[in-house]
Amino acid sequence: MRIFLVPVALCMLLSGCFANPFGTPDAPETPIPETPLSPVPQFISMNNAGAQASIDDPAFGGLVDVMVEGSFTSASGRDCRRAVVSQPPHEAEIVVLCRQGEGWELMPRVWGNGLD
Repeated sequence: MRIFLVPVALCMLLSGCFANPFGTPDAPETPIPETPLSPVPQFISMNNAGAQASIDDPAFGGLVDVMVEGSFTSASGRDCRRAVVSQPPHEAEIVVLCRQGEGWELMPRVWGNGLD
């Protein structure tokens, strides 16, 4: 019976079922520093649906009109806000901001300055 336990124990050890006694402990996670939001995302983060304003934001190409459309929960469970940013005669851009810890994160932009 003992002869059968040795291969089973060896397989479990090699398969990673046991913690590595020789490994180093995981380093504590360092929080990612929050980058400050430019004026447009800052306006979106501070306002609810229906809020609108003209805002000068170089990240969006200068003076733009912003209208917050509403809030929603993303597929990953994050609280998000959606807004329309326009700068006539250019096409309007949908901007999405989602909660990241205590702050907000601008989601990747599909339309924007420099895209033709």
